[in-house]
Amino acid sequence: MPILPPKIHRNQQLFSDHYLDVTLPEREDWQELAVEAEPVMLEIAALYANYVPSGKEAQAEHEFIRPILTLLGHTFEVQASLATPDGTKIPDYIFYRDIESLVANKGKKLDETNLRPGAIAIGDAKYWDCPLDIAMQKKTGDPFTNKNPSYQIAFYIQHSGLEWGILTNGRLWRLYHRSTAHKLDHFYEVDLPSLLSSGDVTKFLYF
Repeated sequence: MPILPPKIHRNQQLFSDHYLDVTLPEREDWQELAVEAEPVMLEIAALYANYVPSGKEAQAEHEFIRPILTLLGHTFEVQASLATPDGTKIPDYIFYRDIESLVANKGKKLDETNLRPGAIAIGDAKYWDCPLDIAMQKKTGDPFTNKNPSYQIAFYIQHSGLEWGILTNGRLWRLYHRSTAHKLDHFYEVDLPSLLSSGDVTKFLYF
């Protein structure tokens, strides 16, 4: 059985290491996905090669993060309103199963009831290389947005009722699950530039 080299991903108790490292590479559908993934990898590699990292969150999103989400084929809404016990919050992304589900919620204040039928995940993005496990270094007037980004995504998952949350600073991309997000240290993570630098689509698949 193939054993993958270390540091392709960082699995913090979210999935089974054996499944990720041994079972998954042997699956036929995983191997077939490599053919589809290779041109996407090359486009994202070209995007990264021309990207000038920015300490501004909006620039990182506009120039790097959103183009990647589009290349990956995601259907998402940006800056939707989410009702929470602490007032309305504005997560960066709501990911939907299809465009029809997105359109059905357009312009609404979102909650568990209207998200559950068609949304699959909620996402938040930070400036390039922003620390994801400590309070924000760049303070804003909103105490919530100054908090630990991991706390923010856990909060969004909890009050959206969605199963999955995605958190990224452009370099690191993390996946959290509703059942363990509140622990803050249970997630799956990849370092995207490291995967791209390998030029190996079997590694890129872990993104």
